[in-house]
Amino acid sequence: MTVKDYKTSIYTDWANHYLAKSGHKRLIKDLQQDIADGVLLAEIIQIIANEKVEDINGCPRSQSQMIENVDVCLSFLAARGVNVQGLSAEEIRNGNLKAILGLFFSLSRYKQQQHHQQQYYQSLVELQQRVTHTSPQLEANQAKTQQDMQSRPTK
Repeated sequence: MTVKDYKTSIYTDWANHYLAKSGHKRLIKDLQQDIADGVLLAEIIQIIANEKVEDINGCPRSQSQMIENVDVCLSFLAARGVNVQGLSAEEIRNGNLKAILGLFFSLSRYKQQQHHQQQYYQSLVELQQRVTHTSPQLEANQAKTQQDMQSRPTK
């Protein structure tokens, strides 16, 4: 198995994991062919970004409609800070494996960053909850200490 075959297999499995998890019936069999029209690519992006990719032609008939779909996907990703520099819709439409692997690498990094961001926000929420729950107890302790200090006789 070559490195490209290995990477293709990894990204195919990665994409299929998210497609299956979201209940999609259509999975990727051939990464180069199955995302060429942009329809399945848009589905994968929607699952990863948790946001709808607008203006996708669900049944593209011509090569230009397919390229337009892929271009919409690339623009969608670029608008969300995903590095798609050097990727062209034509190359992806034409099954250029290097371009497709580059796109899926960027998609997987985006998903990873989303996951880390989600964990960060979750830890902030938990910290906020701890501080909120601790504050009444802390205030009660401070008030008691202040009361104790005031009730002590001064020398």
